Amino acid sequence: ADALELKKYAADYLHPERSIEMIDPTAFGRNYFDRVSAPQDEENELFDERTQILADAKGLKKLAVDYMHPELAVQTTDSTAFARDFFSRPSAPAQDTTEDHNYQTSVLADVEA
Repeated sequence: ADALELKKYAADYLHPERSIEMIDPTAFGRNYFDRVSAPQDEENELFDERTQILADAKGLKKLAVDYMHPELAVQTTDSTAFARDFFSRPSAPAQDTTEDHNYQTSVLADVEA
């Protein structure tokens, strides 16, 4: 019996999206904050600050998604964000690696000697 209760509690903890089934009638209460007759106590400056905080949180969430999912394509609409890639374009001159440069240097040294 205890193992079944522990299993139920573990499942409830790991899946908070599941709804809670209440059977006990004494567990119900009145919500004094979301009721229709609750007085509105939010001032205009608090509303503006709340709006700014939510906008900042939305931007941070977008940055977090971009960081955690690098496989997603970057979408830009700014026309100045596009540039020419001078290193991987087909007309770019081939660049030698360090090994190739060292080999060419040693061959030229052998030729001079």
